[in-house]
Amino acid sequence: MPHTAQEAPAARLPRMLPADETITGAQSLIRALEEAGADTVFGIPGGSILPAYDPMMDSARIRHVLVRHEQGAGHAATGYAQATGKVGVC
Repeated sequence: MPHTAQEAPAARLPRMLPADETITGAQSLIRALEEAGADTVFGIPGGSILPAYDPMMDSARIRHVLVRHEQGAGHAATGYAQATGKVGVC
């Protein structure tokens, strides 16, 4: 039986922001990845994803692996997930 939000362990609940704190969408994305247990992101900086790279580089919990092609990032993330049992992100 799935847990409801009230039954979820405290470690799995998202961190709530103070009412006066604002963050960007990119910061929200990186926080969500951290809370999901992601520790590695495969990708190529540039274009519309570029704003997410600043908070990713500031993260002590996520490392970036530069790939040479977008399809390679997808394959690397899949292989990483299968080999480690962790979240694969590209």
